[in-house]
Amino acid sequence: MINIIENTLRDGSYVVDFQFNETHTKDVCQGLDQLGFQYIEVGHGLGLGAWNQKKCGLSAENDHTYITAAKEAAPNANIVAFFIVGIGSEDDIRAAKDSGLDFLRIGTNIHTFKNTLPYVKLAKELGLTVAVNLMKSYAVKPYEYSKIVQEIDSWNLADAIYLVDSAGCMFPHEVHEYIDRATQNVTTPMGFHGHNNLSLGAANSIQAIKSGARFVDTCIRGMGRSAGNAQTEIVIYLLSRLGIDLGIDLYKLYEMADNVVLPLMPRLQGLSSEEVHIGVSKFHSSFMPFVNEAVEKFGVDKKVLIKNVSDINCLNPTLELFNEVAKSISKK
Repeated sequence: MINIIENTLRDGSYVVDFQFNETHTKDVCQGLDQLGFQYIEVGHGLGLGAWNQKKCGLSAENDHTYITAAKEAAPNANIVAFFIVGIGSEDDIRAAKDSGLDFLRIGTNIHTFKNTLPYVKLAKELGLTVAVNLMKSYAVKPYEYSKIVQEIDSWNLADAIYLVDSAGCMFPHEVHEYIDRATQNVTTPMGFHGHNNLSLGAANSIQAIKSGARFVDTCIRGMGRSAGNAQTEIVIYLLSRLGIDLGIDLYKLYEMADNVVLPLMPRLQGLSSEEVHIGVSKFHSSFMPFVNEAVEKFGVDKKVLIKNVSDINCLNPTLELFNEVAKSISKK
């Protein structure tokens, strides 16, 4: 089973200076829930307890509001929060559980991984699903990473252990080596969190899954810290190409990206829905004038038209073909 933890409302909060409010949280969570996402991460980018610390950046809402808003808007999803050792406290974890939290991801720099143990124990005692996020995983060699993962696995507590490309610096073959080594020696499921500084966030996420990871993190429009994160829309499509169908309608995901998330972004990250769909459809953009003419004439959805025409002829489609297909779509 492959699981996506949708991070738009947590990692994406960096982009808005942690100013997602209760309404934003509900709107995005409702959209994600209706699309069928099973895990939605919310809250301050630096995790529980960061919301009222000036050194972290004050957020628009507190942890309780983020979690309860998400629970109300996404009744079918598991609500996830992040926790960084040294920022949050045990009381923050207890309060998050009381607010309805389902899943806690506990992060620390990889060389201080042992510091997560008491918090992992507490979270498990409270009945939470728990992941250990090994931040800046690339700071150790793959064999060192594997040994660390084996030690965490020996605790028999964590539900997932994450390889974290905090700087977006890893290559797919490196992701493979880290994940592959680890999965050969542990029973705890592996996860991957990738940033997009080298435009490899999605590629690395897919490689992680092919190498044995069972959790990956994504953000709509790639919205996240620094250069952003693996883009949800792209990862969903690439998984489908691998035969992994998560039951998420890509066209409805485009709509949510454009109508709900994009208006919240003060600066653009990732690729537009149209740019992604051109790749999905094997469509050459030089034929866009034909698309626009047919859309104007028949009033059909541009993305649906592009895909349907390209499925027939992606090499050299004619205006007549676009009109013919658009007319057929409009009748339906």
